[in-house]
Amino acid sequence: MADGVDSLMYEFGAGKSAIRTVFEETCALREQGRTDFWDFSIGNPYVPAPPKVNETIREVLGQYAPIDLHGYPPNNGWPATRAAVAKNLNERFSTNYSMGDVVMTGGCAGAITATICALTTAGEDIIVITPYFPEYRMYIQAWKCKCIEVPSEPETFQLDIDAIKKAITPCTRMVIVNTPNNPTGAVYSEESLRALGDVLREASKRYQKTIYLLSDEPYREICYDGAQNPWVADCYENTIVCYSWSKSLSLPGERVGYALVPPTVTNHSMVYDALLGAQRAVNTITNSLFTRVIERCVDLPAPVEEYERKRKIIYEGLKEIGYEVVRPQGAFYLWLKCLEEDDHSFCRRAAAEQHLFLVESTDFGCSGWARISYACSDETLSTSLPAFKRLFDSYGGYQW
Repeated sequence: MADGVDSLMYEFGAGKSAIRTVFEETCALREQGRTDFWDFSIGNPYVPAPPKVNETIREVLGQYAPIDLHGYPPNNGWPATRAAVAKNLNERFSTNYSMGDVVMTGGCAGAITATICALTTAGEDIIVITPYFPEYRMYIQAWKCKCIEVPSEPETFQLDIDAIKKAITPCTRMVIVNTPNNPTGAVYSEESLRALGDVLREASKRYQKTIYLLSDEPYREICYDGAQNPWVADCYENTIVCYSWSKSLSLPGERVGYALVPPTVTNHSMVYDALLGAQRAVNTITNSLFTRVIERCVDLPAPVEEYERKRKIIYEGLKEIGYEVVRPQGAFYLWLKCLEEDDHSFCRRAAAEQHLFLVESTDFGCSGWARISYACSDETLSTSLPAFKRLFDSYGGYQW
């Protein structure tokens, strides 16, 4: 390694994630003017932001001074925005939060990074549930913590409470959950989350330390078939909620989200201030303009019906061909069983032979699967099915 270059940061930069690797391949094809491919790589919503968002942008541009739109916001965000977020949560989940519990952040990733920075020390363990969003591993390792992978239930991809319990040691500081889940679409049951809360409560008492639950919730509202995503903070008092409007309002590029520190969190004011300190240290502070916009758009609904329609196209189409796929309860990803054991080989073959760009599962902490993001156009989904059929036939319909 070159003198002065951090080896871990070099690894992150040179290695990239499987998601970004495939996404950049498809970006290069677009740059070449190619259209003969199907891109299922990244959760970049094709569904446009609600018209109200664009209307609100125009409104705030005319109502605020430039310094209030493009200047530095307070470290934790504008007070009126934080109050609007707290009010929205209180109305939806019968809670009693205030703006003093909310820290506005640069997206959900900023909230997660700041939380890990604020609440862990080097050498501690953070448990993740496989399969999991690969960037967790990077966030954890960046703060010199250990990423402990615990498998979910093999058929349902629900939490395996016994496995989590066995993985907790005196070094455990945090567990990360993500519901609805990226990549499987599983919505964790309230029963399992309450059981997890019991496990963490008992372990915190046994080891005489606070073990935090970080709930990563950017897909919170995108649930199907009447499924209800539980309010995770009700299940365990030391929960930090991380959220963004990237998926629910199709605003991933605006990087606006929050971390919620409920009043039930042990040493609440100290934890909150530590998050503010982490914001300064890693510069995950959100932008002024879009916090003003969110302040007025926080109650807008997510386009669940659109994603439900897209799910139907790709799920039913692949099932009819003969693929084994997990029916998502939420989010906008389909978890597909590869037609061979080597998920890397399967995804490379899909791209090379049929121009289908999928994301291999190894980076998500398990093997033998591929992730399909159906946050794309209906046309992309429907026209891809003949290519998926050709791919299936090329394996003779065999599934290992």
